[in-house]
Amino acid sequence: MITIKNNKLAVEIDQLGAQITHVVDVKGQFDYIWNGKAWKRHAPILFPAIGKSNDDHYVVDGQTYPMPQHGFARDLQWENVRKADDQVLLQLKSSPKTKEYYPFEFTLQVEYKLVGNQLLTKYSVTNNDKQIMPYALGSHPGFNVPIDDDGVFEDYTLTFGPHAKEIQKLGINPAPFRDGSKAPFSALDNHNTLKLNHETFDDGLIILDAKKIETVTLRSDQTAHEIKLNVKHFPYITLWTMENATEPYLCIEPFAGLPDEASDQPTDWANKKGNNFAEPGETQSFEYGIEFA
Repeated sequence: MITIKNNKLAVEIDQLGAQITHVVDVKGQFDYIWNGKAWKRHAPILFPAIGKSNDDHYVVDGQTYPMPQHGFARDLQWENVRKADDQVLLQLKSSPKTKEYYPFEFTLQVEYKLVGNQLLTKYSVTNNDKQIMPYALGSHPGFNVPIDDDGVFEDYTLTFGPHAKEIQKLGINPAPFRDGSKAPFSALDNHNTLKLNHETFDDGLIILDAKKIETVTLRSDQTAHEIKLNVKHFPYITLWTMENATEPYLCIEPFAGLPDEASDQPTDWANKKGNNFAEPGETQSFEYGIEFA
């Protein structure tokens, strides 16, 4: 495990998957990140696919390849490139193992950096190949709700801001696949706030078009603590907790990419909605911050 810290936060990162496993408030000694038994992960990095692929396969350049759910980056060991007390840079490079699933030469990096009470995350995807490289990239952090055991799940709200009017929700059918539709997110009140309850997630994940969303704030009147994500560089935000259960966590997930639209055939990634396309030699970057109060 790798630890970065400052006088506000202590963050633990597992080199297996480069996922954050703990974000601990130094003063209060409580953990913001989920570590329960019901969901075994904490904050996985999704690459080069998001969600489950039709028939667990996809097509690129006329060839069909297998693809595990959410890609393979979350299950591989990452290299520690550079570390200081309050920041670390990790990377994953293409290998014979990754080429069983993804026929491209690439470098994927993640930098975690603490600035006050904020954890900054920056992803960089470099195409080291000689052809255009399609991919999706997502961050999947799970947060304890309630925070520091203050209240219960249903006491909490999510507020989307600062001027996120007419937020659109993407249709899911059957879960976890998209059905290609989009409609206003009617669960929000006039202040762009969603009151949390577990039944909201019984039909599966909620994917929002985030082009008009800059921040997502998780808070409750029962606590002075809150979590605020600054997500303006990501086109989609996904919300998820375990379906038909009452586990005390919520994933708030910035996505640069989307799950497959349901089909009886593998999806051609050249035409997949939400995909990114990196030119040979190009590096594309995505970043967001999480403020822990």
